[in-house]
Amino acid sequence: MTSRENKMAFAATIAGSDPSSGAGIQVDLKTMAACGVWGMTVIAALTAQNATHVLDSASVPADFIKKQIDALEEDFPIGCYKTGMLKNAETVGIVAESIPDGRNLVVDPVLLATKEYRLLDEAGQERLVAELLPRTTVITPNLPEAAALSGITITGPESMEEAAYWFIDHGAKATVIKGGHAHFRLGTDVFADKNGMMLVEGEVVPFTDVHGSGCCYASAIAAHIALGYPTRDAVFEAKKFVTGAIQYSWEYAPGRRTMNPGWQQHKTYYTKF
Repeated sequence: MTSRENKMAFAATIAGSDPSSGAGIQVDLKTMAACGVWGMTVIAALTAQNATHVLDSASVPADFIKKQIDALEEDFPIGCYKTGMLKNAETVGIVAESIPDGRNLVVDPVLLATKEYRLLDEAGQERLVAELLPRTTVITPNLPEAAALSGITITGPESMEEAAYWFIDHGAKATVIKGGHAHFRLGTDVFADKNGMMLVEGEVVPFTDVHGSGCCYASAIAAHIALGYPTRDAVFEAKKFVTGAIQYSWEYAPGRRTMNPGWQQHKTYYTKF
């Protein structure tokens, strides 16, 4: 790190590129900027996708992922890392190895695209639990991801809370299980850490399939942690931010909406649902 004084807060996203800019690295950067943080990138995967589906994906060599992280660490006081699509077990392993001890880390365990395209292989899931989870400040699975990683069938509030604590028991400092898929607790997430469990409630919106919502939420949490917020407060601030980004989302393909991280600055240009 250089000796120059710097008052800017920095966060880095380690994830896949989405050429439609509705998710992945691109929406992470938009979110971090909107939250007042200088966002930086470690490209871990490439995708060929558009508004409706993923056509193909490719991994970035593990040694090059490490070089990207090392380059950032040489020069920037990174307040928080955030992971998204990691593609395979080798990538998960090099990320866990390369992030320095003591760095805050938000893990968005991206497993599948909306159309069931696999974005992390099964061996990668196992290494995420074994190697990345113990490094994690907060993990942000949706219900299918929480069920796949924990093995817990989530059918209601009690099993949702059980899954949240499963991640704590396996090394994460905190868990946010997102309730966007929960018919039994619509719009409400479960936050858990060693001090207990809380519900994170947001205004219910009339649509749940919004491209990039998970990326936006995790990036907003990472941004607020980089700004110095305690984890619990960062989650509540991020929930407010992502709710607005969903409310002011826009339809960029028939029946397909995308997040609007710039909603606070450009409300006059967009119509709230």
